[in-house]
Amino acid sequence: MKKLLTILVIFSIACCYAQEKTITIDYTVEYLAPNKRKGTNDTITVGFEKNGKYIWTNSKSLARDLGKSMFRRNAEMLENAELAIIYDTEKAALMMCFQSGENELFMNFELSALVPMPFPSEDEEEFELISENTQETINIADRKATVYDVYPSHKNSEKISVAFDDSLKVKNSQLFKKIFELMFASKNNANLLGFNIPDGLIMQVASDDETMIKAHKVDTTQKTININYSFKIKE
Repeated sequence: MKKLLTILVIFSIACCYAQEKTITIDYTVEYLAPNKRKGTNDTITVGFEKNGKYIWTNSKSLARDLGKSMFRRNAEMLENAELAIIYDTEKAALMMCFQSGENELFMNFELSALVPMPFPSEDEEEFELISENTQETINIADRKATVYDVYPSHKNSEKISVAFDDSLKVKNSQLFKKIFELMFASKNNANLLGFNIPDGLIMQVASDDETMIKAHKVDTTQKTININYSFKIKE
């Protein structure tokens, strides 16, 4: 976490700029994620723009994790810590605002700057990400969702189960393209040629019969987020 925090601070200085922007979030989902250490569920709220341009979250657990690295000897500063993150999929960039008391930290940086990339290699694998409709439907948060098996074409045994509500359209191909490309390239030295993830709001993700996240509440009220944080001088 020390290295991550150091990189974040460096890029917040290097990439500081006048940011005046308004974005819309079409669907907000409250997910439950099992916390094995505590034996409870963490609540993670995520917002989606239906055309796949933005993802937003204000997770309290992420705020606490970041705060622990910044304020190690001031535990009381973590109680009301807030963290908002917006991922711009077209630019593959993150905007982040952390607040704790009178302390504020605003950052804007390209996601690729934080992901260590391997050197080019002749052993680099090329593959596609496949999704198969299992024809199974389940009810989650009072909504109907269709279950798909998702796996890389070169490792079809590594399947995860993803349930989508296709009545709430989200362009997942736009949403996850850059994330998947960076993730597979950095971890597996693999080149993602393409994928066919269906459109729809993600309701559940599971692996080996173990639930990773599951929707608890879905809000379809459109929300507007105003981003305006700069030191620009006007005369």
